Amino acid sequence: MGRAAVSSQVSWIPSGIDLQRASPARVYDYLLGGGWNFAADRIVADQAVRAMPWVRDLARYNRQFLGRAIRFCAHQGLRQYIDLGSGMPTAQSVHEMVQEIAAESRVVYVEREPVAVAHSELILAGVAGTGIIEADMADVGGVLRHPVTTELVDLSEPVVVIMASSLHYVLDAEDAARTVRGYLDAAAPGSYLVLSHITDNQGEGSDEVKGLVELSKSTSAAGVARSREWIEGLFDGLEVQPPGLVYTSQWRPDNELKLVTDLPAHASLLAAVARKP
Repeated sequence: MGRAAVSSQVSWIPSGIDLQRASPARVYDYLLGGGWNFAADRIVADQAVRAMPWVRDLARYNRQFLGRAIRFCAHQGLRQYIDLGSGMPTAQSVHEMVQEIAAESRVVYVEREPVAVAHSELILAGVAGTGIIEADMADVGGVLRHPVTTELVDLSEPVVVIMASSLHYVLDAEDAARTVRGYLDAAAPGSYLVLSHITDNQGEGSDEVKGLVELSKSTSAAGVARSREWIEGLFDGLEVQPPGLVYTSQWRPDNELKLVTDLPAHASLLAAVARKP
């Protein structure tokens, strides 16, 4: 579906949605070339491009990292996935990638943005082993006790907890760290954490990151950049898989990855995959 095809008259759009205010999930969709966004989202996305000229590459690097990380987990034998802050469904969503490797894989998507949830419900209708929950990822108990989760995920078995470009929307640092720990504490040994987070690196691109974070305040969900040291702390007690905590473009790059810059910091998100022992 092209961008022009989405309008405020489409019947699947939930009632009461303010289409005059941009949503990070829909802005991200637009930056990736998707069509499930509105004029307000495109305006903010264009402002983001002016604030950070390589922001489309940032989005693409993050999406490609997610794909590589998820396939890695699938090849380790993981068959259960909880995608927190899943955003708008795109080509090669998590369930498509993992079910190509193992058809019995099960995926629970968690998203608080109503339009993204409504679109996900359309996409996932009739797809075995998948479900979508409208919830805040920081509500750990609510997510894990939700009927969709309890139907699809057995927490006594290893699960992949995905926080790809989503934890930075939990603004309070203690709440964010508590959110990560809550899911990991509930997960069985052998589970994996897949995480990427925007960083306020002090090198090349730091001014642009600050501009992007400031711009996010005009959307329905402001974000926050955090230091490498803080992000590293999320992995305490876990077995971080090689190559460690690196920029998304540096995490096991393959032939799919097309770098448009020689500066890894332009990826702007640090990423890692770690196993719970």
